[in-house]
Amino acid sequence: MTSFNEALITVLGRIATALETMAAPNPILGTAPIKVPEGEVPVSPWESPNVPAGYDTVVSFFSKYRPSAFDLLDDPIVGTLHDGFWLTHQCHKRGLKITRVEAPEALREAGIAEVNAYPLSLLAERMAA
Repeated sequence: MTSFNEALITVLGRIATALETMAAPNPILGTAPIKVPEGEVPVSPWESPNVPAGYDTVVSFFSKYRPSAFDLLDDPIVGTLHDGFWLTHQCHKRGLKITRVEAPEALREAGIAEVNAYPLSLLAERMAA
């Protein structure tokens, strides 16, 4: 139970820091923080562009549907490798198509140019496991 409490405190600390950063004036530009227009949601750095309908990448899917667990990963690239291996194996075993797409911004910064996109149903199955 202690490790869960420690993890929860870590995540809450990250949230508090992010909120403080967003509320503070920009020290470099001396301006107010950037405001997102009402009704617009910022794009996640974990989302790949041009993913076909019915598909998603591991990091994008988990960042959208399990953000609290995703935020606990020290390294999302390494932390989701096992999921990618499982998904690839299941696609080959079941005869499902895997699509290569441009890596999301966060992975491109780490030198990764392309990633696999998997069927949403299989990603949901993996998340439920």
